[in-house]
Amino acid sequence: MTPRLLLSAAAVLTVCAHLAANPAADGLLPLKPEVRKVIDASCVMCHGEVIDGGKEIRDDLDLSTDELLGRTLASAGKLKQVILEDKMPHKPRLSRRLRDNAELQARLVALRENYKQSGHKEILLDWLKDVTATTGDDKKKE
Repeated sequence: MTPRLLLSAAAVLTVCAHLAANPAADGLLPLKPEVRKVIDASCVMCHGEVIDGGKEIRDDLDLSTDELLGRTLASAGKLKQVILEDKMPHKPRLSRRLRDNAELQARLVALRENYKQSGHKEILLDWLKDVTATTGDDKKKE
C-alpha cells in the first residue's frame, strides 16, 4: 500500500469511529459544567481517579473525562436507576488495593455526605431526565 492510501484508510477509520458513537451516551455529552462539577466531586474517586499510581475503575466506567464517559458508559438507564436507588455514591467501599486505607475511607464518607447535602442527586437526575431508568438485567441475560 502506498502512504497516501494508508492515510486515506486511516482517515476513513477515524470518521467511522466518530460516527459509531456510544448510543448509551447519546444526548448526554458534552457535559454541562454543573454536571461535570458533580461528577468530579462525587463520582470520579471510584470511576477514574488515579490513586496511589493506579486508576480506580468500577464497573468499567470511567467518568474522568467526557470522552472516557462516552466510551465506557454501557447503560444510561442503569446509571439513572443506580442514582434513583441511592446506590451511588457507595458507602465506604473501595477496590481491594485501597480498602484498608483509612484516609481514603474517610474521604469517601465525606464525599457521600457532601453528595447528599449539596443536592448532587437532583443535578444528576436532571441531566438524565430524558433517560428511562433500567435495572440492567438485560445485560446479564446476554
